[in-house]
Amino acid sequence: MKLRDRLSIYSVLIFSVIILTVSSIIYFSFYSTMEKKEIKALESKSLLAAIYYLEQDELSSSEYENIKSQLLKTISRKNIAVYNNNSDKVNGEMTNDMNISEDFLQEVRKHNNGIFHTEDYFYKGIFYTDNQGDFVVVVRESKVVFNDQMNSLLQILLIASIVGLAIIYLLSQYLGFIAYQPITHFISQIKNRNGINFKEPIVLEHSYTEIKELSTTYNRFINQISETFSVQKNFIDYVSHELRTPITALMGTLEVTKQKDRTTEEYQEALQQLQQYTIDLQEAIDQMMLLSGAKTNFELSPIRIDEVIWELVENQIVYHQADIKVDLDVENDQLLTINGNNQLLNLAIGNLISNAIKYSNNQQIQIQFLTIQERLILQIIDTGIGIKIDELPQIRQNFYRGKNTSSYQGKGIGLSIADIIFKIHRIELEILSNQPKGTIMRLTF
Repeated sequence: MKLRDRLSIYSVLIFSVIILTVSSIIYFSFYSTMEKKEIKALESKSLLAAIYYLEQDELSSSEYENIKSQLLKTISRKNIAVYNNNSDKVNGEMTNDMNISEDFLQEVRKHNNGIFHTEDYFYKGIFYTDNQGDFVVVVRESKVVFNDQMNSLLQILLIASIVGLAIIYLLSQYLGFIAYQPITHFISQIKNRNGINFKEPIVLEHSYTEIKELSTTYNRFINQISETFSVQKNFIDYVSHELRTPITALMGTLEVTKQKDRTTEEYQEALQQLQQYTIDLQEAIDQMMLLSGAKTNFELSPIRIDEVIWELVENQIVYHQADIKVDLDVENDQLLTINGNNQLLNLAIGNLISNAIKYSNNQQIQIQFLTIQERLILQIIDTGIGIKIDELPQIRQNFYRGKNTSSYQGKGIGLSIADIIFKIHRIELEILSNQPKGTIMRLTF
């Protein structure tokens, strides 16, 4: 989920709580106010009802008619009941209401008034003393209008809440869009970076302080990386240049050696040593130039890894008379096609095969293709001098050579170069000691 959407949801949740709280306060405050208003209205109605039923003999006809008129305008006589001291209804047209209990009548007599309400009615009772005796006058008012008002208020609050939350969500999305434009612009610029223009600085014309600080930090970091790459490339170019000079000298020496009379054995020995040394130096230079990008831009394309292996095996057999057994046990041919750089993989896997042949004194090595959980596994197995367990963590470091390799030629860079290439291709390299002797190089694609 995008951060902008998440913040919008958080805004809606926060405002939901606020709106729910405010709506609840409004609803219950209005409910309480309207309820008090209804009770107060019932109090005046109950007093009118008492005068109408109990003071008729003490009022003039005109006064009585006036009281009667007011009563009829405010309350129906069907909602009035007058009870004597024995709790018998003596006046009013209210039918027997089971909600009016003896306990309520006693409470009114004790406190001079009482109120309660049910789902359908509000009830008000007053204690009235007359020359005819003591009476309890009870009036009631239907809650239909009151409930309709409360339901209308509830609907209004609900609709207002939903509309408000929708508006808040849309506004937060819009504000999020505006607020995150610098970040979006920042991300789009990073996505357009590649190996050629990666060191170009990120430029943000209108942004916030925090985003500017982020872009400044990023530009500083990229600049440091660019400088590091530049130093590394210059170093490799320098080493390449410096190594070419002795190579030229060595090649010249070969020519000079041919011009002077020597014994056959001396010729052969000198030529073989010088030529081998020259070839080793040339290969090292080519490898460094390859990794520096001088000979390839690291473009990856679909290639068949088994074809790479067969080419390497053929070269080793032709030029070094190697004894190599290849076991191809892959049912799904599609796993053999990977996204890679043919030159780099040829160099990296070639180093592993060459090491296996060299350190096993040209004994037979095995190359196995297999699959585990739909992943291609390539294993190069030899029965040579092996690698000591305590040396496995350091064996990939530049110029590191095992203690048991002193009698073998090498510079200690082949495996480190191969490891870099495998990381570029996201290939996992495992180096296992094949006890009692030998080594297993396992590549997981």
